[in-house]
Amino acid sequence: MKKNLILPAFTLGALLGVGACSDLEVENRNTPDKTRALAAPDDVETLIASSYVQVFAIGHYYNNASFSHVHMANRHTATWGNMGLNDLGREPREPLPNTPSYRWSYVFEANWGDAYRGISGASDGITSINNGVMIGEGGERNGRAKAFGKGVQGILHCLVGLWYDKGYVIDESIDLSTAELETVDYNGMVAAGIERIDQSIQMSRSEPFDLDPAWVGPNTPWSSSDWADYLTAWKARCRANAPRSDAEANSADWGSIMADASSGNFAVNLCCPRWDDTGPWWDGLKTYAVEENTWHRMHMDWLGMADTSGQYLDWLSFPTEQRTPRLMSFGADQRFPAENIDFAQGVTAWTDVSRSNTTHRFRTTTPFRPERGTYRQSHYADKRHEGRYFNPADWGSSGGEYGIDHMSLDERDLYIAEGRFRTGDYGGAAAIVNMYRTAAGLPPAPANATDAVPGTSGAGGDCIPKKRYDVQGRCGNLRDALIFEHFENVFHIFGGLEFWHGRRFDILPQNTAIHLPIPASDLEVLEQDVYTFGGGGEGSAPNPIPGAAIDPLTLSLQRVAISLERLQERHRELQAIKNSPMVVR
Repeated sequence: MKKNLILPAFTLGALLGVGACSDLEVENRNTPDKTRALAAPDDVETLIASSYVQVFAIGHYYNNASFSHVHMANRHTATWGNMGLNDLGREPREPLPNTPSYRWSYVFEANWGDAYRGISGASDGITSINNGVMIGEGGERNGRAKAFGKGVQGILHCLVGLWYDKGYVIDESIDLSTAELETVDYNGMVAAGIERIDQSIQMSRSEPFDLDPAWVGPNTPWSSSDWADYLTAWKARCRANAPRSDAEANSADWGSIMADASSGNFAVNLCCPRWDDTGPWWDGLKTYAVEENTWHRMHMDWLGMADTSGQYLDWLSFPTEQRTPRLMSFGADQRFPAENIDFAQGVTAWTDVSRSNTTHRFRTTTPFRPERGTYRQSHYADKRHEGRYFNPADWGSSGGEYGIDHMSLDERDLYIAEGRFRTGDYGGAAAIVNMYRTAAGLPPAPANATDAVPGTSGAGGDCIPKKRYDVQGRCGNLRDALIFEHFENVFHIFGGLEFWHGRRFDILPQNTAIHLPIPASDLEVLEQDVYTFGGGGEGSAPNPIPGAAIDPLTLSLQRVAISLERLQERHRELQAIKNSPMVVR
């Protein structure tokens, strides 16, 4: 759809998160103040610098789509209404409630609004420089400001493409008073983002500068080369996560993704002093992600890939609404607790602080409301961020002196491993996957696409991982091992990574919405039709459950055996109750 975009309407839209176009006339009483502000060099520089806060907000704040979508990927689990967790994590999946009246409408609105606020700020600042504003003596800081603003534009266009089905390409080259704009699809948004990132990289490589340490995180003293290396990593992140299906991912430009992942800087920790929730550099995502008494547990579908007790296989045999949390065992994988004792915890596979240091903990209690689905309850929590980012004794702290992981070497390595796998270099993919498996105590995965990982399959089988959602408990192959190591090593680094990974591997639960629509509040202001995705309609994920590989008779016999075992277990429970004194509760 194409319409004339009148400047006051877009100014209002940028402030409210309205990223579409309309002939909506709104008197802007702030225009004189804005004109004066954009003529002051220091204010222009501050406007461009502050645009990066929107990148941070999308990746690290909790009051946006990040929490709901890590649940929609069946990695994190919770039943609370906040952040849309209960509604969007419910199974069977329902259409996204894209309405202005939805209580948690910020799930749809926050990332959209943050992206276009940042794009608008960077674009206005660059326009002022192009119109003659001189930052520093003789404009000595103009190049730095323009390179930084262009990079932020690129990242934010990319993020719109990763989160939403479509968006608008906006920058300083567009005269919003006369422009006719139309939406472009997610691929077009990502391409526009990479184009602007490349422009920033070229500017940063050709004109050296040092960033102010407060521009990227609370204290990140980067050079222009550091900024360019960071943007190169973003190119890999953008291209790898754009596909909406396994088929699209197979067609992605993995040569460029692997090259950018190899040459970019993924060891990005926004460091380092204590900060609190009154400032912009607070990682609410990581803080709440490890708060196991209220906000977080690992989803049973994550745990089930490593289960060697047969409990997950039995859990799958029940209808969804009848599933309850199980006590499991995890074989040789030392990242999981060896015993189901309260607070028992696995052992991290790494001593390197630049790695994820994954470890999981068992809890006897489950904090979530049972009437909202016992299938979402779990006894296990991921603990990698505890202590590094979050101090349970001080909620105003994000963990003291470590800083905030924003990208990681694990993310980089697993993009390269995925690229090798998808381009047929199975030996190269296995080399990276097995680095993680060996560190975790697991035997190497095969260096081909067909053989199963070592171990036995079925109920009580000791192979890790099993195929995801597989009711037969079959041992996974190299692809499954690659998927599982992403689960284990990329969790709450930057909001959306888990969901985008599940989307491109076709392992999201059936009928999960594969992307967000333009927020309804914006569509209604622009007098456009409200639409949505998921729940079996347009934009729904396919059925991820692996097909049966054995004959129906054998499968029926297995089900009979499981049912008989369950009846015998129930008989033993009733006998124990009969022999125990009655307790009034």
